[in-house]
Amino acid sequence: MADVGVRRPWVAGAFYPADPDRLRQTIESCFTHRLGPGGLPGTASPERRTVAVVCPHAGYMYSGPVAAHSYYHLAAEARPESVVVIGPNHTGMGSPIAMMRSGAWETPLGEVEIDEGLADAIFRASDIIDIDEWAHAREHSIEVQLPFLQYIYGPGLRFVPICMGFQDLESSRE
Repeated sequence: MADVGVRRPWVAGAFYPADPDRLRQTIESCFTHRLGPGGLPGTASPERRTVAVVCPHAGYMYSGPVAAHSYYHLAAEARPESVVVIGPNHTGMGSPIAMMRSGAWETPLGEVEIDEGLADAIFRASDIIDIDEWAHAREHSIEVQLPFLQYIYGPGLRFVPICMGFQDLESSRE
């Protein structure tokens, strides 16, 4: 499995601040916003029950407070070993259902490593997922989730990115 290197941020400075301090402040203001959960996340429970959350993926100025509700909920539970982030492919670039299996993604808050073991297991279990870094190159839907995840889980977070151009029910089930 070849290491593809680091996917650089595509929408930092546009969808969310490129400066790490401003980004943290923006995330905190999303949590405390009147349309957000109303406060910063507290101490996590030792248990984890949540299997999935749904979040908007627009710029933080438009949807950050709404996204903060999902991350507030996740922060209240034990930190998972890894997360899978599935996002739509707005650009049409690359394979219809594409994942990256190795490397890392960079945000202003640092790098988030791809969980190669989990990615490989997902890839082997699916007949429709392709390994395709190009589909992720200019797609924002997954990128905008990572700073929130980094904020609530801190360093060492690992994830698997899956970008879906095909969003029909059959493909989604697969």
